[in-house]
Amino acid sequence: MLAHDIFKKDRDRNLTNSKSSSYFGLLILAKVLKCIGIFFIDILERSIHCISLLWLVKIIASVILIPLQKPLSTGKSLSKLRGSIHARIGQLSLINGLVEVFWFYGITFCGPLRSILVFEHSSTVILMALTSFIKGTETTSKTRGILCLILGFVALFFMDPDTTVEVNHPESHGHHSGLNYLFYKFLSMFGFADHKGGLVLLMISSLLKIYHDSSFRLLAVEIGGPKRLYAINTAITALFLSPLAILTFLSSTNSVDGYFSFFTLLILATLFTFILDFYIESLCFQHVADPVNASARWSPITMFSCAFILAYVWYQPFESFGTHLISGGVVITVFLFCCASYLLTNQNIQKSHGGYFIGLSPSGMPLFTTGEAFLQKTSRSAWLFLQDTLKDILSNTDSRRIFYFLCANLMFCGIEFTYGYLTNSLGLISDAFHMLFDCSALIMGLVASVLSRWPASKGYPYGYGRIEVLSGFINAMFLVVIAISIFFEAIGRIIDPPEIKTDKLLFVAVAGLCVNLFGMYAFHGDHGHSHGGGSHGHSHSGNANMKGVFLHILADTLGSVFVIISTILIQLFGWTFVDPLCSLVLSLLILGSVYPLLKDATVTLMQGVSDEEVSEYEGCLEKILKIDGVLSFSRVNFWQLKGGNNVISIHVQVKDDVNEQTIRFSIEKIFNDEGIKECSIQIEKSSFTKRIQTTCPNYEFIPPTKKGQFLRTVEPHDDHGHSHDSGHGHSHDSGHGHSHDSGHRQTQDSGHGHSHDSGHGHSHDSGHGHSHDSDHTQKNNSGHGHIHDSGHGHSHN
Repeated sequence: MLAHDIFKKDRDRNLTNSKSSSYFGLLILAKVLKCIGIFFIDILERSIHCISLLWLVKIIASVILIPLQKPLSTGKSLSKLRGSIHARIGQLSLINGLVEVFWFYGITFCGPLRSILVFEHSSTVILMALTSFIKGTETTSKTRGILCLILGFVALFFMDPDTTVEVNHPESHGHHSGLNYLFYKFLSMFGFADHKGGLVLLMISSLLKIYHDSSFRLLAVEIGGPKRLYAINTAITALFLSPLAILTFLSSTNSVDGYFSFFTLLILATLFTFILDFYIESLCFQHVADPVNASARWSPITMFSCAFILAYVWYQPFESFGTHLISGGVVITVFLFCCASYLLTNQNIQKSHGGYFIGLSPSGMPLFTTGEAFLQKTSRSAWLFLQDTLKDILSNTDSRRIFYFLCANLMFCGIEFTYGYLTNSLGLISDAFHMLFDCSALIMGLVASVLSRWPASKGYPYGYGRIEVLSGFINAMFLVVIAISIFFEAIGRIIDPPEIKTDKLLFVAVAGLCVNLFGMYAFHGDHGHSHGGGSHGHSHSGNANMKGVFLHILADTLGSVFVIISTILIQLFGWTFVDPLCSLVLSLLILGSVYPLLKDATVTLMQGVSDEEVSEYEGCLEKILKIDGVLSFSRVNFWQLKGGNNVISIHVQVKDDVNEQTIRFSIEKIFNDEGIKECSIQIEKSSFTKRIQTTCPNYEFIPPTKKGQFLRTVEPHDDHGHSHDSGHGHSHDSGHGHSHDSGHRQTQDSGHGHSHDSGHGHSHDSGHGHSHDSDHTQKNNSGHGHIHDSGHGHSHN
């Protein structure tokens, strides 16, 4: 290629880019004008009914489009088209009329800013969000976009106190007649402001618009282009709206101040919203690079930003007139919707980078190359994630019981709130919110129960089991705060008794008691000991998460019982002092019941162990010193991960002539028999010690504990950890020695209850009886002494 050809190609590319930028700027201008047109529509709707206004707009648009496009004379004759196409045109016009009626009603109830935020989302963005939510996303940007979209709608529904129409209805709004008035009354039955209903109408209209746009594109190919179809569609929609528009003209009162200004605004609104927007967007689609993505991204962002600025300039000066003002929820929604439009249309696919093994160098070093991952990881669908989470919840007994009780609590909370609202009972509404607070504790317990079963990862090599302990600790702290607040409130009421209204109080207490009794039954037996898989290893702290949930239910149950008692006594005898007295007792009971959980959870989170666990742990160390070939041990670390899961690491010094794997297996078996599944054992011989001293002179050696030097810090518990069933424990036959099964805490090789270091055991024939005092433990240091935890040791001299 010659040099002037290269320059000519670059010059053409620059001209094309400049032309594309000009058309893109024209698209932005069209969207700004459309925003202004929607604000004009809001002004016009204050004068006439929205359906009548829509009909006038469609009539004016048809008068402009029919002569401009000449759809009846240009292109293929409509009479020669198939009958099915005629039906599809009529169906499309009917859907278009329904979409725009809902849209205009949304402008009436919500104002132009909120209608733009909901209705002017691109169909591409909404479809991409729905598809990604159901099938999963390929990039994290789409996941963030879906999250922004959901949070934006949540903020608009729950953080936007737009009560304009509700406050001024019906006197100051003459357009509130007929269908509008019925719609308002229908929403007011459920306690919702009419702008919330308008948001719902706009959301329905947006979903219908997606179907309309898809059908429009398919039908435009068959009928001869989108401009021709748009003109026909507009005229037929005006025809469909004619009967309803005439009816609203006759039934509603119009308040047009000046017809010149009215028709001027009407023509401008029609041009900006229905004519210029369509033609400029069609023109830009032919000249802008990647027009679908550019329009789907920048058109909504432009309209959201422009509408926000116009609403601030347009309505803020008229704050005293009760117009649709800007709230904090609207500000948050504008920001989140702009982010959602940008993120969901982001075409940059996230690329994973990593190293790939390609071989060895001549010196034997591994060689890697960096690049994109061949297998891209995609995020899971939110719907599939919810399905799998629900299956995981229902597959486990603990999480299933929490889930069932949570559903029952939420259902009762909803019924109580609805009944309280309908009967205007503040007590029922307050109790509903109290139960909703209890549901937060149940949700935390449910999440902890699910997360605790997640497998270990690189960041969490011991897994997520300690989340249960953390959940139990937080629930315990909640209960402590509640108990302390009840305690001080009860003291204050004892000093200065207030007036107590018992209206519906007994009903609320009995209903709450029934729900809590169901929870007590569901969680019965889940807050005690949890037996490990060893011969008798126990979890003395139990499941802290289930304990916390159970204590919450127990506190609510006791609260309902005390409310019933105090209500009956107040109604029968007028003893108002009983209410604070019962509250005082309740707070003390809550503090007393939550203290063990708070103590155990704190010890576990601080990497500590209970005295019972220390006793078993020291018993293991005694057994390790009795293994043949073991000289000593050092660097022992023992802690509890969660209930029933203890962790230990130990360095064991052995003789040079023993087999390390045999010693390690014997030590591991001792730990496993005590229920300690996570153990790290390092076997050290004298050669290892010498090598370390030579290569690492600064290595710090911890003085080892040798045989005869080990002393217990906690006395062994006589009845700890034993469950004596048939065939388990001691079998005494004819007065001779003891036969200990595998469930006993001692390890016997010879079949009788003695462990002899010197290798010579005792065989007691019949009639050779011994008298053993209960709870008496003897320690023998004669070389073959016995340590009997059950309190019947022998002393051989």
